Amino acid sequence: MTGTGRDHTFHEIRPVQALRTPAFELREARGHEDFADHDRRLEEIAREAAAADTSLGVQLLAPPVAALSELSLYLGDDGEDLLEDARANVGNGEYPTALELLTEFLVTSPEHQEARYLRAFCLFHLGGRNRTQALRVLRPLRDEPLPEDLRTRVHELRRELRRLLTPVEITAYAETSRSDPEGALDRVDAFLELAPEEGTLSYLLAVGQARAGELEAALDTAERGAREADTDKERVAAYARRLRLVVLIPYAGRAVAAFKDGETRQARQELAAMDPRRRRAVVLDDFEAHLRLLVEHGDRTPYPEPRLSEERAEDLYTLLAESDTQRAAGLLATGRLEEAKRLMDNLLPLVPGFRWLNFLYAACLLRLGRDPDRAAACAETALRDRTLTQAPELLQAIRNWQEAAAINPVVKSYLDAMETVRGGVDEAQLTLLRSRLTVLQRRLPELRRAARSEVGRKVVRELDAAIVARLTEIEQAETTVAVSGLLQRFTELTSQMSRADRYTTRTRLTGILQDARSLRQTNSRSLTAESQKVLDELIGAVTMISRTLG
Repeated sequence: MTGTGRDHTFHEIRPVQALRTPAFELREARGHEDFADHDRRLEEIAREAAAADTSLGVQLLAPPVAALSELSLYLGDDGEDLLEDARANVGNGEYPTALELLTEFLVTSPEHQEARYLRAFCLFHLGGRNRTQALRVLRPLRDEPLPEDLRTRVHELRRELRRLLTPVEITAYAETSRSDPEGALDRVDAFLELAPEEGTLSYLLAVGQARAGELEAALDTAERGAREADTDKERVAAYARRLRLVVLIPYAGRAVAAFKDGETRQARQELAAMDPRRRRAVVLDDFEAHLRLLVEHGDRTPYPEPRLSEERAEDLYTLLAESDTQRAAGLLATGRLEEAKRLMDNLLPLVPGFRWLNFLYAACLLRLGRDPDRAAACAETALRDRTLTQAPELLQAIRNWQEAAAINPVVKSYLDAMETVRGGVDEAQLTLLRSRLTVLQRRLPELRRAARSEVGRKVVRELDAAIVARLTEIEQAETTVAVSGLLQRFTELTSQMSRADRYTTRTRLTGILQDARSLRQTNSRSLTAESQKVLDELIGAVTMISRTLG
């Protein structure tokens, strides 16, 4: 019979790994001076333009001569003959000849609508630069009262010309906007006069003008585009909204400064003192109403959100906090996270629903590794702004961070606990390890609730299995140590039998036998094969010696 030893080595020290939080790269930017974003969008628009179908539309056919003749006024024999010949040549597809006749005819009848349309039709079919000239000829007809049939034909021809020419203009702008920004803007401006319905060009021109510091001109361009565009209308309208605020912010600066200082009454006085021409803005009326609400609320922060629609509330927040928020974005971009956080800590209670600010604050907290729950709440607020394209990505990164923040400390505690027994254990260390693992095991239900991803759930399952395995192993180790203790007691007793009286020896043997049988009965599942063999041999040896002692 040999001993099992009083130490135990665990076979697996690192059964689980901590979750990794995916990195989040802040690319989102906004504001009229966001030219990096403008360049990115310009590249996207240029790619779309390059992929556009610029083949001749088969749906645009020569107009029936009879139908056009019904639209004409009586012009006298000579004029009527020229127009009739021009119609006939158009009908036969002889566009150069028809164009000569129409040019001659328009010398004496320059306002004749049908002749002007036919001239544009011929220029369209002659192709090349003639098509831009065709669009120029049709531009006045767009706004003139026309007979129904002619109005339809003018609209169709202009639409086809725009379809063919606009991608060319976008490509030209994209190619020259960096090398010759002024020339690129002049070209877009000139084309936009011919095709004011092109919202994409209105957007590009407005951004380019803002880039050049011409904010008032940019606002005029964007507002016109918002009124007249039939393509990309939503984008140019959104930019017009933002530019209105950008232009207005300097004029409302004193009122906004008083608001930030908590001087709501002073802010109202500053609003009342504004230039009446600038004061007539919906966002300033909303500012006034919000200030009245704050007077009732008192100076406690966070301030309540304004009682406005989402769009108007966002405009108000932009007026109040856009400049400071842009400054915070700049600090984030240069890695000055603590400065950015301090700035936003002061700003966010004043404009708690400002989605752009909430987005930046959430990104800042994520990068600092602080307050994941608040970061998630801010990211959820930012998610309501569909223009913040990175908001879903940010929220997912924060959710992963929340998951890791809940799970990883428990995993680390487990790994640290197991590191303490890397070189073997004694009975006291086993007791302490059992206690630590039992505490961790009680936290597993909390971790299961915190696990949002399949990876997180897998880590929790692995941790659960590892703790169960280690507790089982501890139980086996404790049993092994108990067997070793009994064996040591027996060895010490037998070495002293020659000097001890029979009664003392018998009493001590009886105690060892009872403890051995109890251990055999109550810990049968945790006994290793070796420990069970040693225990059985010990019980047999004690029983045999006890009999010899009578």
